[in-house]
Amino acid sequence: MVVTAAVVTRKSWDKLILSSDTPVLVEFHATWCGPCRMVHRVIDELATDYAGKLKCFVLHADNDLEIAENYDVKAVPVVLLFKNGERRESVVGTMPKEFYVDAIERVLT
Repeated sequence: MVVTAAVVTRKSWDKLILSSDTPVLVEFHATWCGPCRMVHRVIDELATDYAGKLKCFVLHADNDLEIAENYDVKAVPVVLLFKNGERRESVVGTMPKEFYVDAIERVLT
């Protein structure tokens, strides 16, 4: 089964991210950002790989700048991982899939 990262917005942030019982990955993304497209493909793969263990979302940083600012996201792409509503890990920039996997595994254990 193929799973893809769903869109999260300012309106759904608290419910989907901060109140989630399952660890959450959020990709801060912009449509004009070339590297973001590469990261997004990896995040969609991870959404499938970790289905049932991790929820994956994408936040369009240009549309929800306030959330990006709250988490000190100054450029995209940035991936943040949350557990029990708290930021636990971050991966800044375009990295190989293994970097994301390592961060996810640290959050899941």
